[in-house]
Amino acid sequence: MNLLLFLSLFLGNLFSLSLCIFTVIYLIRNYEKYGTLLMALLIIIILFSFGAVNSTLFTISIIFYISDYINILLWKISIIIYLILLIEFSLFYSFIMEYKKIQLLPYFWFTILLGVLIGTILLHSSITILIVNTNGIEYSFNFIFSLIFIIFQISIIIYYSYINVIIYKRARNKKISIFLNMSAIFLYFPIIISILYISFELPLFRTLYLSLAWGGFAFGCYIVIRAPSTFIVITNKIYFINIYHKSGVLLFSYNFANVKNEKESKIWGNILIGLNHILSEFTEKSSQIDVLQTKTSDIVVHYDNLGFAVVLATNRKNTILETTINNFANEFKLKYYDELNLLQDLNKLINISEFKETNEIIEKYFIMYL
Repeated sequence: MNLLLFLSLFLGNLFSLSLCIFTVIYLIRNYEKYGTLLMALLIIIILFSFGAVNSTLFTISIIFYISDYINILLWKISIIIYLILLIEFSLFYSFIMEYKKIQLLPYFWFTILLGVLIGTILLHSSITILIVNTNGIEYSFNFIFSLIFIIFQISIIIYYSYINVIIYKRARNKKISIFLNMSAIFLYFPIIISILYISFELPLFRTLYLSLAWGGFAFGCYIVIRAPSTFIVITNKIYFINIYHKSGVLLFSYNFANVKNEKESKIWGNILIGLNHILSEFTEKSSQIDVLQTKTSDIVVHYDNLGFAVVLATNRKNTILETTINNFANEFKLKYYDELNLLQDLNKLINISEFKETNEIIEKYFIMYL
């Protein structure tokens, strides 16, 4: 094999593996920054699948010749990991679009194609070593395998595109959404090049695929480390924030999203009446609740020992939001410490106009949700 090509592929894989290990360690140590444990685990699985497994097996199988059987086995395993990786990416984007909800029809289709592909890969004639030369080890694919593999990847691209359109429509901050959609280009290009490689079996496409995949992987790791909240915040919605005195009096209210219809308005009204009663009755910390759940939303309650509670309604609770609520409540407490301290006397008349400047604190801590 050409020495320059050998060194390029070897060092590229070493870089990918090192970056994978570094990013995974960072993620494990800072998993709370990613909103939910599930999202953090999914990102770790994706990073490990490509950076440690797919990239390594792919590279070894084209630069080191051991035997026909071993090389083909490594090549086949790398392809299976690649297929699973594409589905993992689709799950990741699906959870950004709507957390923990999966559209059954696309994944039913992907499961069928994946099962057929794995069955085809297990056939002895599906992949063969064509030649060993200066371009590395070249492989040949039979027609059935190539056709199904191409259909699978085209289906994935179509589904990714569909998800990105939905994310753009639902996102509050269109700039972040556009950035996320543009980032998907780093995912589309390697898939397109992979389709070209399977179609024409040219080593050039194979090397180009690895280069683009490594570049996209490095960019993804950078985003994971530098902007962890992007993946969970972009479609995370806040409906309202209410601040209650322990007597049940509403000190401040801020609506982030308009209630869509009269039916929803009545539901929220009933919920708030119930919360008002709960907050006026539960004065002991051991009796207090932190989260209420409805069919479509979570209501997070933050209590403070100075006699107030912050009530926030969101489409899904996560650690990023909880941290933001804590910081918001602490600043609210500092800003209105004197007023809140005077209200420890439950017989004192409450003037809610004293808390009207809370808007400024809302804008400071919840700017991503406005």
